[in-house]
Amino acid sequence: MERITEVNLTVNNGVFQGLAKQNLLFHQCLIELVDNSIAASIEGTEFLIDVQMIQSEDDSEIINLYIGDNGKGMSSEVLKNALQLGQSATTTSRLNEHGFGLKNALATLTSGTRDFDIWTKHKDSSEVHHVSGPFQHTMTITSDKDIDLPSIPHLTNKYSTIIKVSVNRSFIQTVQGRGARSDNLTPLRLWLIEHLGVTNRGYLEVNQETGIPYGNIFVSIGADKKRVPSLSVPLANAFIKRFNIELSGKEYELVYKYGTLDKVEAQRMLYHDKVKFYYQGNQVSQGIDIRLGKRTIATRQFENIWRKQTKNLELLDEPISRHNRFNDFVGELTIPELPRGVLTTINNKTDFNLDDPDWIKIFNKLNEFRPIEDVKEYTVNELIAKLVDRIKALNPLDTISTNTTVWYTGARIDIYQIKSSGEKNIYQIKSGIGSPMDLYQLKMYWDGLLISGIQPDLGTLVVEKFDANLERMAEDINTQYTPMAPRNSLEVKPYNFKVRTHNELGLDR
Repeated sequence: MERITEVNLTVNNGVFQGLAKQNLLFHQCLIELVDNSIAASIEGTEFLIDVQMIQSEDDSEIINLYIGDNGKGMSSEVLKNALQLGQSATTTSRLNEHGFGLKNALATLTSGTRDFDIWTKHKDSSEVHHVSGPFQHTMTITSDKDIDLPSIPHLTNKYSTIIKVSVNRSFIQTVQGRGARSDNLTPLRLWLIEHLGVTNRGYLEVNQETGIPYGNIFVSIGADKKRVPSLSVPLANAFIKRFNIELSGKEYELVYKYGTLDKVEAQRMLYHDKVKFYYQGNQVSQGIDIRLGKRTIATRQFENIWRKQTKNLELLDEPISRHNRFNDFVGELTIPELPRGVLTTINNKTDFNLDDPDWIKIFNKLNEFRPIEDVKEYTVNELIAKLVDRIKALNPLDTISTNTTVWYTGARIDIYQIKSSGEKNIYQIKSGIGSPMDLYQLKMYWDGLLISGIQPDLGTLVVEKFDANLERMAEDINTQYTPMAPRNSLEVKPYNFKVRTHNELGLDR
């Protein structure tokens, strides 16, 4: 005789201890909590998120981590939902998509066993709600109208939600991508800020309507406070492709920018210093970022997207392998804000859900725009060809060469122009931001021509953009005479260098 047995599944402490073993890194946990804070921001109000790290007085290996925000806060019912495994606190924001983020992050940060606290107060209520961890089968929320939210040490802002969690210093060290692990919170904070700046670049950008950022994130170590900047892909002279794709029955325009890694920008984009994890010009960091709305959901994507092709351009199942020849290849795919459930990610939002056919549709489209080997050389050569065409069009009687070499090393001048008037001009072309090294390379060409008995009249450094210091450097060099000219061989003139942009010379795409 058939017998049916019903099983009521329960969540016990062991589930949360298992949840802590999902291979999330420190910054990924913190990003989940920041997502919740941004999702709770009040419409029309600049959001504020403070992250504070303070060493515990009781244990030198424990860091007390605080996250406070000025959002709308939570009612006891919303907090109850937020604590429920697999249930989202809200149903409106993509940043609360799966119902695992808060639990996953706190369980991982505490190794599933240490304490945490959440205090929250909804903007339309006077009640403060408090719950303490670790996670267990029964959680108790205490609500009280007669108490205020606690303060975060060393900070004076008013918050609607505060999370406090005790974290092992060794886990915070997982923000580092490479190198010896630092015990010092100061360099670890820079790694964390880099991750936050890349992930939340869209939220930290200036809102063009208001002239201020959509919000601000600060990371403090005690009283030392730093603002997280918006860190965009350092692209030099980007190619831009726009295309429409149907996603879940509706058509959207996607924007794909790709091109050469701007190494000068990458060396100064984080507080005028270099980034350490992203955009390193190596195999690990080559590839593109994918941004959905204002949130960067994936970085350094390569083999997930591009596949090998047959001679007939049919796509194979085998991905293109990373290679040193792609080291300077970077880009960003920007997807507009989409409704929840369209283009899904995995539960911890660290990767796409590759079972979603809409992602496959997008990746198939991106395969029409193949990653470029030696993209830096390709881009410069394209710029040189464009400038040669423009010079010829404007001065058809001039002699133009891209094969003139100087010095015994055979250093090649990008463009050597002999005008019909006899004036001799040289050009040095770069794909990104101009640097002092670029100007000195132009100076090397000038000196090489002089040694061979040719007096140049004008040297032009052509770059995507440059700052006032580089222009000032060129002006200072222009007051000098070269020491390299042969004695009594010609009448030596002072240097004559100018710095021009691609846009000025009509080279922009």
